Amino acid sequence: MRAAFFIAGLLLAQGSLGCGYCVEDKIAAAYDHAVVVSATDRGHEVAFLSIEGTTAKSQERSIVSAVESVAGVDRGTVRASLEGGAVSFAFDPARTPVSSIVGNIRKKLAAKGVRVSLLKVLDDKLGTSARL
Repeated sequence: MRAAFFIAGLLLAQGSLGCGYCVEDKIAAAYDHAVVVSATDRGHEVAFLSIEGTTAKSQERSIVSAVESVAGVDRGTVRASLEGGAVSFAFDPARTPVSSIVGNIRKKLAAKGVRVSLLKVLDDKLGTSARL
């Protein structure tokens, strides 16, 4: 009897799991194919972050500047879409781990009332890194 309730609970909970569309929409909003190709050609990776909080359109340039100023972020690769709720950037994983970069971005953007979370990392083989 317990097993039947457990299985029923799992089946019902499955519908509440995220479908991935929201994540993919955010990634698409900050995706720049030229940045991805250039980064992967150099053995770099591209990270996509979700942006939440007070993100007025007027803040977009200051958010891009803040992300770009973080050590480890490849200059000129930051793309942001506040409407899409995402930002992306390329980085060299051999020099700086994405966790360190994201932590520093969090600190910089917290002062602006913006929260970020890692969505996905594309590795140098155009695959998805497992470090989510």
